[in-house]
Amino acid sequence: MLTHTLLIESNDPIVAAAGLIYRVRRGSIDAPLIIMLHGLGGDENVMWIFERTLPKHATVIAPRAPIWIEPNAPYAEEASGGYSWLRPAPLPQPDQSTFGQAIDKLKKFSEAAIKTYEVDRNQVYLLGFSQGAAMGYALSLAMPDQIVGVIALAGFMPESTDKPLPPDIEVSGLPKNGYLILHGLEDERLPIEYARKAASTLRTIGAKVEYHEYPFGHKISPQGMKDIEEWLKRLTVDHGPKTAADHA
Repeated sequence: MLTHTLLIESNDPIVAAAGLIYRVRRGSIDAPLIIMLHGLGGDENVMWIFERTLPKHATVIAPRAPIWIEPNAPYAEEASGGYSWLRPAPLPQPDQSTFGQAIDKLKKFSEAAIKTYEVDRNQVYLLGFSQGAAMGYALSLAMPDQIVGVIALAGFMPESTDKPLPPDIEVSGLPKNGYLILHGLEDERLPIEYARKAASTLRTIGAKVEYHEYPFGHKISPQGMKDIEEWLKRLTVDHGPKTAADHA
């Protein structure tokens, strides 16, 4: 049975490990895990619009970013409050004082979620929107042995001052199933050039990239939702329904 839960108890193993509140739809044991990462000013609920496009047997989980953003904060004027993975800074270079902390929290969150929900650790995907897509790029390059694929929606590749890759991320491998990048041609917050540059950078270092542009703004089109569904349907594996009794 699928469940939708918001967990805030400090004794929850994932909250205890990473310090991040989250919402979850529990799927089958040994099924894929899809971690949804919201953008600037979002929370654990805003990404739930994508839940219906994701495999029904998968566990879907959405953490809340740790930094509260005050309304009209510099470099975050479009966000009327909400949460952020990073302290707002000029794009595409993130605030490095918070970037490493965010990556560390997401690493702990991912590992705790894999153990807690008994998913297939060879089928862990990230789905990120805007700033969440940036975190998805960075996390997948930081731990390619654990992240098998990334869906980057209306996002950007965070850059160092001296290289077009996330700060302090040494690429030791690439996600096996690569990246699905979707972006609106009329995006007023993150112009299409950010997506094109991310796709080019990833292809340059040898990553698999499927790329789509749509006549939309800073959101995902109906066709984009279909493309997410088809990409995951093509790549995820369904081992059949399992319960805890199957592991006994």
